[in-house]
Amino acid sequence: MAYPKKVCEILIREGMLPAMAACEASSIHVDSTSIASCVDYTIVNKWVLENRSSYSEVNKWLHFLTKTRKRFAVVQEQMGYWNNDSSHSLGHDKWSVGWAGDVLMPIANYMYLLRSWGVEGDLLECGAFKGSSTACLSLVCKDLDFHLFCADSFEGLPSEEGHYDKGDFIGSLDEVKHNVGKFGASDDVTYIPGWYSDSLKEFPHSLALLWVDVDLQASTMDLLSNVYGKISPNGVIFSDGFSEGVDYDGEKIRKTGGEPAGFYRFFNESKLDYKTVPGGSKGLALIIPECRENETIRYDGRAFMELLHQL
Repeated sequence: MAYPKKVCEILIREGMLPAMAACEASSIHVDSTSIASCVDYTIVNKWVLENRSSYSEVNKWLHFLTKTRKRFAVVQEQMGYWNNDSSHSLGHDKWSVGWAGDVLMPIANYMYLLRSWGVEGDLLECGAFKGSSTACLSLVCKDLDFHLFCADSFEGLPSEEGHYDKGDFIGSLDEVKHNVGKFGASDDVTYIPGWYSDSLKEFPHSLALLWVDVDLQASTMDLLSNVYGKISPNGVIFSDGFSEGVDYDGEKIRKTGGEPAGFYRFFNESKLDYKTVPGGSKGLALIIPECRENETIRYDGRAFMELLHQL
């Protein structure tokens, strides 16, 4: 599991992490296989919880997680309403709240990590629906001095694919702005309306984190084709749509459907290095660009969620 830089330094100094997990920007995400295999993050996290009062940087990080979790819960509980425009065949868009609450905490935590390690860039969210994740992440952006770019057609999905139909998951720009204004930090959000093949073609900003929840393979390909090159060194991607036992092939992605299929095609057609692991919440994947074969992703989503639920 990755830790904030100063927390990492403390853990190395106290013998909880191997010294070879050097606190350099290049090591925020990855270790050599030999290092990763010898760390029991359950033991490390137990030490973190037991010693938080002795180390201000540890306490600061855990306080951030606790505060953010409470704020995300408010969005989850208070933004909910029945969607009058529901059209998805399985009813997945009947309720207004998509990503909010604890399920979004792995992304919030990683934003804290990226800021602590000095990774440059802002956050781009692709796929807003009614704006629950936008509201949550805008609060974190305000706390950590990121800017949030929210890209969506605001007309629903662009085409039919799998169990999705054109127009599913519609949230108008006015509706999303209203929800973010009521529950989030609207001053820290810039909206980018339109289809990704056009709206992101001239996207000029560097990205520390890209958050993808677009449902369709075609949409995933469109956005990656336009913004992948904007991801900063040591920046990361989080994506919805991944099922354990289905969409992962070790630390690679299988060609299945939806977002995973889009990532599979993009990485293979572009011949790019990457690795991926489950992000901690159901459906969530963490993807590390430029991750090489001799590197193992340090992040352990289950270990993070266990830590969160013990706070």
